[in-house]
Amino acid sequence: MSTVVPLNEEPRWEGVREVMAMSGPIILSTLSYSLMGFVDRVMVGRVSEAALAAVTSADIASYTLSTLFMGVVSIVGTFAAQCFGRNEHADCSRYCWQGLWLSFSGVLFAVVLYPLSGPLFHAMGHTAEVTGLELTFFRVRLVGYLFVGCMAAFTGFFQAVNRSGIPMITAIVGNLANLVLNYAFIFGHFGFPAMGIAGSATATVLAMLLQSALLFGVFLSRPFHKKYATRSTWAFDARRFRELVRVGVPAAMCMFLDVANWWIWISFIIGRFGTVQMAANTVALSFNQFCFMPVIGLHMGISAIVGQWIGRGDLDRAHARTHTTLKIAASYMVGMGLVFAVFGGTLAKAIFNPANPDIVPLAARLLVLAALFQAFDGANITYIGALRGAGDTRWMMWMTALIAYGFGLPLSCFLGFGLGLETYGAWIGATIYIIVLSGSLMGRFESGRWRRISIFSETRSAG
Repeated sequence: MSTVVPLNEEPRWEGVREVMAMSGPIILSTLSYSLMGFVDRVMVGRVSEAALAAVTSADIASYTLSTLFMGVVSIVGTFAAQCFGRNEHADCSRYCWQGLWLSFSGVLFAVVLYPLSGPLFHAMGHTAEVTGLELTFFRVRLVGYLFVGCMAAFTGFFQAVNRSGIPMITAIVGNLANLVLNYAFIFGHFGFPAMGIAGSATATVLAMLLQSALLFGVFLSRPFHKKYATRSTWAFDARRFRELVRVGVPAAMCMFLDVANWWIWISFIIGRFGTVQMAANTVALSFNQFCFMPVIGLHMGISAIVGQWIGRGDLDRAHARTHTTLKIAASYMVGMGLVFAVFGGTLAKAIFNPANPDIVPLAARLLVLAALFQAFDGANITYIGALRGAGDTRWMMWMTALIAYGFGLPLSCFLGFGLGLETYGAWIGATIYIIVLSGSLMGRFESGRWRRISIFSETRSAG
């Protein structure tokens, strides 16, 4: 950016334009991913009630454990964005390559987790049928761990260099492939055997392979090599690798602790209230995920924008863009909350149409609670993205551990088990946790401590 007008002189809607230009394609890709997961659950729900109960628990288990390496790899976006802001274009691809080398740790994770998955899922206390289906789904998904890391590195790079449309297109292609493969593998069409829940997991792994290959092809293409030297920066770089690990490990632990909090909440708390309540929880979470995934797009967008403006040395504009994103996220989430509150039960019955009539009324009550925390969840997601873009990962790690495990989970256990409110009580606890978390994140961001963080080593060179 050659000429930047002072913040108080820029056009009124400039902040909105920048946020949506960056986040718009990401929102579309997250929506397509959300739709993919939603359709997966609808398709699996046609197989059996147990399959519907199992798919969410196994899916979040797979995602939770993948964050232990994916969270480190995804910090590529923070480094690449700040390098882009400094006009150090070759360093953008250097950090991406180091992220790709880190991605191979996903293979090690998969090898270690496979034999441990049996004791892990049996410890959840689900029915034997649900546990068997969870294990089937989870073990197939382990095959795709390498691709999870690769996609995180490439997505971080492309978003950091203002080319977020590329991950969007590859995500849509991958999700369309997943949809077709789901239809073929789950139900046994096009000459394939009916694989049920295993077919859903297999389709997802193949779709991730396709998406990774497409992203790699674009990354190595002539235009990107010309500007970012993507074909000649592949060598292992110990200093940059260590920088990714130093900032990325707290980021990964923060992500893991946050997602593991919800995994425990779903599988070890709600999972003990029976198959019907698990199924109702799956229905409610499916709608909720479809709601907040666009805000995840804003989260990823503001992370890149904050990184770029920090790289340019304009911290006030990074602060202002975060507030713009917060207003967009809160407005959207309030609107979706109203939809949940008014039409939640009708939507649950029309789309999922479960055989057991007890599922829909409970799902409708859970969606009313979801309506209450939407705006606060939007604030959480936005602030986490901004702090991540600044590299403020260590504080977020400790904050997540304290609030989630010292307050949120105990509260859900007390309300669900202690007061006998079961799934509804667990959701009340989660709602209060989300509200408390938003206050903590707002306080950290507005304190301005992120302004004093440097993610790079003291001695740096552009080469």
